[in-house]
Amino acid sequence: METPVQIVVTPGSGDSRALGLARHLRRRLQAQGYAPSLLAFRELNQLRQWTRTCDGTFSFLVAVGGDASLSEAAAAAVRLSVPFVPVPSGFGNLFTSVFEHPREPDDVVELLGRGDLVWTDLGVAGNRMFLSHESFRFLARVQHTVERIRRHPRQHYMRLLMYYGTAAKRLRETSLDSIQVEIDGQLVADRAALVTIANVETYRDFLPLTPTASPIDGRFDVFLIPRTSKLGLAWRLGRLKLRLPGRWRGVSLHRGRTVVVGRGAQRETLRVVRRALPLLLPPGAVAALARRQAEVEEEVPVETVA
Repeated sequence: METPVQIVVTPGSGDSRALGLARHLRRRLQAQGYAPSLLAFRELNQLRQWTRTCDGTFSFLVAVGGDASLSEAAAAAVRLSVPFVPVPSGFGNLFTSVFEHPREPDDVVELLGRGDLVWTDLGVAGNRMFLSHESFRFLARVQHTVERIRRHPRQHYMRLLMYYGTAAKRLRETSLDSIQVEIDGQLVADRAALVTIANVETYRDFLPLTPTASPIDGRFDVFLIPRTSKLGLAWRLGRLKLRLPGRWRGVSLHRGRTVVVGRGAQRETLRVVRRALPLLLPPGAVAALARRQAEVEEEVPVETVA
C-alpha cells in the first residue's frame, strides 16, 4: 500500500519559488512509490484554518515555506501526532537550519525513508505557536517592515542589506523601547531596549543573538539589551554581528521556560511546550547540534533562571 504524504505550501515563500519546489517534490515522491497530495495556501490564515480542521489521513506532513509558514503548518503535526518534515524555501529559514533540513527534493524523499523521529519543543504565545523565535518592538518592527515589501532581491547579500538599511532607518526615526521582562517569575529586566525570545539559534549569520538556543532542551534562550542610547544599541548589535571581542558585554542571555514581556495590559506570556512536535530529522542532526553548542557555550554567558 502506498504511504500517504500531505504536502502544504505557501506559494509566496522564497520569492514565489516554493510552489515549484513543492510540485517537483510531489513528482519525486510519486516516482518513489509514495501517494502525495499537494495543497497550496495563498494566505497564512488559510493555512492556519486548515491545520485546525484537517483529518489525519496522511503518514507524513511536509511543509514547504519560510519560518512563519512552517510554524503554522506544524500545528497540524502536533494535533495529529504525525511526523513533520519542514522544507526551507524562504530567507531566514532559522528553524530548518538548526538540524540542517534539506531543500532538494531527492534529499527530502530520502529523509522520509531514513530520518530519525525526535519529539522537539515549541513555543506558545497566546493562541499561536512558533518554532523559532519571537522578537519585540525594534526587531519586530524591522522584520515587519521588510516582509511587507512585495518584491525582494533574490541575492542573499542584497536581502541582508535591505534588513540592515531598514534597521538603521528605524533606529534613527523611532524612540527606544523600555520593556519589562520576567523569566520563570523572576524580574530580569525592567527597561530593556531590545528583547528576543528564542527556541533556536536566532538570526544566525545575519545577527547571532542566541547561539546556544536549542529546541530540545525544554527552555527558551532570552536575549536582552538593557536601556541605552541609540548609539549604544547600534554599537552592541554591531559588535555581535562582527563577532568582536567583548561582544557579550552590555547585553545578557537568560534561559527559562516561561517569559512574560511588557507591563500591565500590554503583558504577553510565552511558554515552552516540551516534546510537542514529532519532527523527522536527518541522521546525526542532534549530535551535530550538540557539537555546535559545545563550540560556543564557553564564550557565551547564559544565566539559567531557577
